[in-house]
Amino acid sequence: MPQPDIEQEPLQRAVADLVVAEMLLLHATVESMSVIGTGVRQLGRHLMAAPSDPDQPVGSIAALLQTTAGRALEPYSTRLSYLRQMRDL
Repeated sequence: MPQPDIEQEPLQRAVADLVVAEMLLLHATVESMSVIGTGVRQLGRHLMAAPSDPDQPVGSIAALLQTTAGRALEPYSTRLSYLRQMRDL
């Protein structure tokens, strides 16, 4: 009966970790793109309404962009946290 290669186990673990990391990255990218799309739509509505709507001053565009950037970054930080927790198991 052939003996299992001891080096094969760490390699298999590394490949499995890589596959999981790629799947988490793909999921985070899709979620982030959705957030960016929503932010672009909000920005368009904001720019169209700004001249006639005093409740949406043009200066608040920076706040909208910062909020969108924060929301777009969140999926990546969450997935990285998931990956780190999975590696500790």
